[in-house]
Amino acid sequence: MLDKNDLRLIDNLLVKRIGEELKPIKEDIGLLKKELKPMKDDITHIRKDVKTIVNYFDGEYLELRKRVERIETHLNLRVSL
Repeated sequence: MLDKNDLRLIDNLLVKRIGEELKPIKEDIGLLKKELKPMKDDITHIRKDVKTIVNYFDGEYLELRKRVERIETHLNLRVSL
């Protein structure tokens, strides 16, 4: 029968073995994080650009919509949507 010392030794061996097996995976994860950082920065930049463009054209649309409504009112045009 195994005593506490034997179980501790087995536990230490398992921890050591698992650590050795996971070491390359941890290194790969570290490399992937380094490679993804520039991509994340690019995505953030693109999102800001898209937001700026959408806000600009949304404002332009609203101004144009107001002008069209004034023209329709002035010409007594019936608006059908």
